[in-house]
Amino acid sequence: MTDDELLRYSRHILLDEIGIEGQARWLQSHALIIGAGGLGSPVAMYLATAGVGHITLVDHDTVDVTNLQRQIAHTRARVGQTKAESARTTMLAINDGLRIDAVTQRADATLLDTLVAQADVVLDCTDNFATRHAVNAACVLHGKPLVSGAAIGFDGQISVYDTRDAAQPCYACGFPPESTFEE
Repeated sequence: MTDDELLRYSRHILLDEIGIEGQARWLQSHALIIGAGGLGSPVAMYLATAGVGHITLVDHDTVDVTNLQRQIAHTRARVGQTKAESARTTMLAINDGLRIDAVTQRADATLLDTLVAQADVVLDCTDNFATRHAVNAACVLHGKPLVSGAAIGFDGQISVYDTRDAAQPCYACGFPPESTFEE
């Protein structure tokens, strides 16, 4: 780590659970975030702040003024920009020492097959059931841990699925694709 990184991350380094080794590992990690809206915005900002060295952010949507009260990575000046690029700008303003890739296309099975294979961890911050299942399928296929968050109104949930251990369930185990409930 450089002197600047040691200073920047000194509070993490002081924590026994992280230390220099943990922070160095974060700096070498690659997180894939699917969705840059209400959940993806703070997730992206926190991972950038914490020093996750490589972050890929996927979102095909554009910033709208109606997003601004809850999607904190975006600003009024960025209305009309893609959410992935807008969030990337915010993340680099927080921490310009990271590699942040903005992917401005829909997270379909083909894209996910490529991006999930390259990541160390995947964070699903989407708001649609079909995409959640596509993300889960790619994580299971490539043996990548999945952090899945959902929020509606004042309710939220977060789960971690790590099928690198074959005895552990995946997202589809708890929320089968044929379910009729809506998120």
